[in-house]
Amino acid sequence: MSITFAPLPSTTENLYFQGVWGRFFGKFIESGREKAGLSVAQAAELAGMSLEDWTGIEVGTWLPNTRRQFRAIAAALDLDWATMTSIILMCRQAWGIQ
Repeated sequence: MSITFAPLPSTTENLYFQGVWGRFFGKFIESGREKAGLSVAQAAELAGMSLEDWTGIEVGTWLPNTRRQFRAIAAALDLDWATMTSIILMCRQAWGIQ
């Protein structure tokens, strides 16, 4: 079973909320990293990502967009896939989907 999301219309309000939800997603990731006792550099290396991309996630300016990226982040933070998908679904407006 797969879930299909409809893209949100590109309005000023929706773009604003994309930023809000992007930062919210970043806070979840930052909290997970801190709970795991990792530095930003360590987490980025474990996930096979650049330091700039990981930092971008935590501040909400860059969002992962592939399953591989999400799984790598979850593995780096020792999050089970169900937890990661719950975070993604909760913050889905960050990606402009409802």
